[in-house]
Formats: sequence, structure tokens, C-alpha cells
Amino acid sequence: MGVIPRNTARAEPVVKRSFLTIVLFGLVLLSFVGEAPIQFDYDLYSGEWRSFLVVLTGPLLSPIPGISLTPWQVLLVVLVPFCLGKSARQLHAREMDRAIFVSLVCVACTFTWGLVNGGSAYFAYYQLWHYLAALLLAYMLMSALRSEDDLVLLGKLVIFGALVRSTLCMYYYWTHLRGMTIGFPQFVTNHDDSMLFVTAIEISVIWAILRHQKKAWGVAILISLYILYAMALNRRRIAWLELAFALPVMYVLMGPGPLRTRINNWLMVLAPLGIAYFIAGTLSTSNLFAPVHAFVTAGSTADASSLTREEEIRNLLRTLVDYGNPILGTGWGVPYHKLESFFSNYSALWTLVLYTPHNSIVGVAAYSGLLGVFGIWGVVPISGFLAARGYRNGSSKVVQATAMTAIGAICSYSAHCYGDIGFQSFEGAVILGTALAAAARVAVWQEAVPVTKAAVVKTVPGARRSPSLRPRKLQVRTGRHTL
Repeated sequence: MGVIPRNTARAEPVVKRSFLTIVLFGLVLLSFVGEAPIQFDYDLYSGEWRSFLVVLTGPLLSPIPGISLTPWQVLLVVLVPFCLGKSARQLHAREMDRAIFVSLVCVACTFTWGLVNGGSAYFAYYQLWHYLAALLLAYMLMSALRSEDDLVLLGKLVIFGALVRSTLCMYYYWTHLRGMTIGFPQFVTNHDDSMLFVTAIEISVIWAILRHQKKAWGVAILISLYILYAMALNRRRIAWLELAFALPVMYVLMGPGPLRTRINNWLMVLAPLGIAYFIAGTLSTSNLFAPVHAFVTAGSTADASSLTREEEIRNLLRTLVDYGNPILGTGWGVPYHKLESFFSNYSALWTLVLYTPHNSIVGVAAYSGLLGVFGIWGVVPISGFLAARGYRNGSSKVVQATAMTAIGAICSYSAHCYGDIGFQSFEGAVILGTALAAAARVAVWQEAVPVTKAAVVKTVPGARRSPSLRPRKLQVRTGRHTL
């Protein structure tokens, strides 16, 4: 296998962390642990409570008077010029840059089409800004992730954010909600924490699998159990489905080898316990069996939540067929037609209900047609391809763990978009942006340069072997490594 030329010219990882990296990592952490004041976010803790973090983070997540943008959004835009230099662009994957550009062009086309069809730019903004922020963050993080230490720190920030939010979830439940029989909310923190919880578990477990050390496994088990308890308290069915969707994909990505063999051996040992747990879960309503309840009720004709989503999907598809364009959809800012409303009778206070359906993927198809399905959403499968390439060629455990985590995060985000308004999720946008950037970086990482096979020079039969004709390895220098 030959050495890709652009990989040979890549600069050595820097030791000193750049200003851009520090600020972007700060914005990422803020999106995970930050709390906006109640008047600007009614979903978090059902608008009933705030922790002490609102004092520290609230001003950065509150709209600026006059422009309706938060300081978080403004800082993200202000940092863009620092990512446009030649040295920064050399860290990018060309495939991801092109995918982001195509996605932005398709957004612009379908946004304009929506305005032509009488759509509202105001509602289109709320439909799109989270996804656009994810694309922008992905482009900028590709310039900021310059060493393996940056990848490690980014993973630690995700885990730290999940632990903080898990702690607050437990505190709010045990001090405010425990014992309530009437008026118990649908969730403890919010919908979007599901992706954060699942991604943190994926990071810790993947690292333990690759390191194969008792200490790593001990840390992973403690972190996972702590977060899993918060997931059970938060009572979001989609969280368990996201985890169940991501794990098989990562298992396939591993490919045949000693790693998969070890996992297969453990699965054989744990299979009887898993079967017993599933059977017990079908007979009990305890939160201890929340994963079983999620799988049993997903898509059930007896579950009101599932029936509501199916009704929304039918309304979206009929809107696309009867009122939209197959290429451009209805356009952003145009509400879908509520032709059926037996289950999806939401409160009149939810003004975005016809613009933010639970199934965001079908919503993208309805609002932007084929151009949206392949153009706007195309960055997701492309990032999966780049992450798989980085994992297959990666010679470093950090690179491989990052690639596999990116795959898992992309799967979790896709599952969340399919079932729980993921396209308009703030935390989801940040997780998607970091996953896109991580997938692109590991695909062109210096550690991911494939090692060439030894080139053996054959001698002519019967000829005397000379020193110059002896078998030898072909050596090619790429940065610190000799191939």
C-alpha cells in the first residue's frame, strides 16, 4: 500500500495547545454543562429549577438584546477567521471540507425555496441554526485538533460534562422529585442529555477495550454505572436505543482479530445473564429494567409516544408528496400539513410544532427533498466513512479510540434525530460537530498512515547472491515514523 502524499507533508503534532483550541474546547464544555436562565430554556428541569451553574454560564447562553444571538453563537462566529489560514487548512480532510460546503449550498438553496413558497425566515432560522452550528464547529475543530493530546482532552471534556449533568440529574431527582405521584415530569434534565450520556459511555468503554488493562476497565465500569443510573432516572427511552444502535456498528467496525475474539468470549459468558435480565424486564415496571422497556415499547401499537411519531411521519410524507417538490421539498420555514391529529395534539403554546417534528430525518426529507437527504445530510455518512478509514489504518490507540467513538456518536445522533427532534438539539449539534471533526482528523492523522509491506528483491535462480541483491525492507520516512 502506498503512502498518500498529503500525509507525508503533515506537520508534527505541536506540544503547546493553541488559543483557538482552548476557546473552542471551552465552548464545547459550556454546551454540555451550561444552563440558560429559565425564561430562555423551559425544557431543562422542566423549567422548575436551576443549579448554581446558571450564575456562571447563564450570561453566555442568554440572547443578546437586539440581535437574539447568544454570546456562545457570537464567539463561534468570531473565531472563524482563525481557522482560515493555510496552516490550519492543511489539517483538514478534503472530503469533509467538500461535504460541509455541499451541505451549506443545499441549505441555502432549500432555504431560498422556502421563502419563495411563502415560508418564514424566522421559523427557518430555528429549524437550521443548530445544524449549521454543527457544521461550523466541525470545520473549526479540524483546525484546532493538532495532537493526540487534544483528542484525549476532548474525550475527557465529554465525560466530565456527562458526569456533571448526571450528578445534577441525581440531585434534582432525590431532592425535588422523589416520591411524587402526581405531576412527575417526562424527564429530569432534558431530552438532549441522552446523546451526552451515551457518548461518554462509549468513550470510556472503547478506551478500556483498546487498552485492555484492569485500571482502564475499572474506570470505565464506574463511569458507565454512574451515567447509566442517571439515564434511568432521566426516563428517556431514546437514550437506550441510541446506545443499542451504536454498539453493534462499532462491533462491526472492529473487524476480525484478537479484539473481537475477546469480546465474543465475554458475550458468550454474559449471554445467559442478558437473557434472564430481558425476561425479568418484561415482567417488571422498575427503572432497573429501563433498557428492556425501551426495546419492548419502541414501535409498539399500544404506546402513545410511538403512535404519535408514526402519525407525524405520515403527515410529513403526505406533505412532501401533495404540497412539496421531490427535489427541493417544501422549503425551510414552511410548516408541514397536519392531515392527521388524533395522537399529535400538542399544546398551542408550542409554536414550533409544525416546523420541528420528532423525526428530524423524515423532516429533512419533507422540508428539503432529495437535495436535503443527499446534500444536507450527506456529511453524516461521509464522516462515518472517514472514521472507519482512520480506525482501519490507525497505529495509535488514541486514534483508533477516537475513530470508533466518532462512529458511535454519529450513530447516536442519527438515532436521536430519527426519534426525538435531534436536528434542533443544541447538545446534539455540538456532539455532531465534534464527531465530524474527529472523524476527519483521524482519517488524515500522521499516526494513521498505513505501514507498507516489506519490499523483497528476488534473485535470479543460480546466480551468486551479492550484498546489493539481498532481500531488504523498503524504508520511507514520514515525519517521525519510518515505513
